[in-house]
Amino acid sequence: MTAFDQLIPILEKQNRIYCAVEITPEGAREKVFLPSAGAHNCYSISKSVTGCGIGILEEEGLVKDTDLVVKYLGEYLPEGYDKRWEQVTIRDVMLHKTGYGDDANIDIDTMSFWKQGRSDFLKHALSQPIIHEPGKGPFIYTDTNYYIIGRIIEKITGKTAAAFLHERMFNPMQFRGHAWGVCPQGHTIGGSGLFLRTMDLARYAYMLACGGEYEGKRILTPEWIEKARGEKGGYGYGFHNSADGKWFATYGMYCQCGFVFPSTRSALAIHGHDFDREEFNEKILPQYL
Repeated sequence: MTAFDQLIPILEKQNRIYCAVEITPEGAREKVFLPSAGAHNCYSISKSVTGCGIGILEEEGLVKDTDLVVKYLGEYLPEGYDKRWEQVTIRDVMLHKTGYGDDANIDIDTMSFWKQGRSDFLKHALSQPIIHEPGKGPFIYTDTNYYIIGRIIEKITGKTAAAFLHERMFNPMQFRGHAWGVCPQGHTIGGSGLFLRTMDLARYAYMLACGGEYEGKRILTPEWIEKARGEKGGYGYGFHNSADGKWFATYGMYCQCGFVFPSTRSALAIHGHDFDREEFNEKILPQYL
């Protein structure tokens, strides 16, 4: 009995899972648990995907994660902006160490920015004070950070982050039925709002497990993936690295999961609504290693 076979009854009894997909070198296996839409909101998994856009551009020499944000978005800084914005790097933003306070979040799932008169998301983001030292202050998790990353991708490429990643990642990996939310001005949200089929989320995780390749196509470099996954037990560029470094994952609200197992070149994707991972971590994770 495979790990995926043992996973199925664990997920079935929770009665909260829509679909699970495993991909290994032997092929893909899919289990649909509940009737649902073809593509699901991945929520914060979107952050890791947006970050990969920087990885693609970095390999082409068009950007570095150590570059200052103002190099690309300086023209959008509003009057009276906090001068500490001039110290913030792309790396700081992706690590959620921009220097923001807790009030800087743009959460498209819970907030009405039209009602609040904040339809210009970038102006809102760059108007926020930097109250902690960039790169060295506390970890302040916010969707706003990856909206900024999406806008940097757009500035470099002339395409929205969604259009760029469709061309350079989704299309080469044969994603189907995907969509990405936009702000009132039509720019990719970046930090949330990406809808994918579970099979395509698994393909994304499998590409990462294979060092950035998918069916012979190079999407990312192994060096970028190693950097993006973060330190052991920590947070990288939208990824959570395991304490032992043997696997990493990208998570979204309400039980969206993409697990990456490089040593076995395997991946597991789950879409659902509230997934208790305790039994999964104890019984299933070790088998993928």
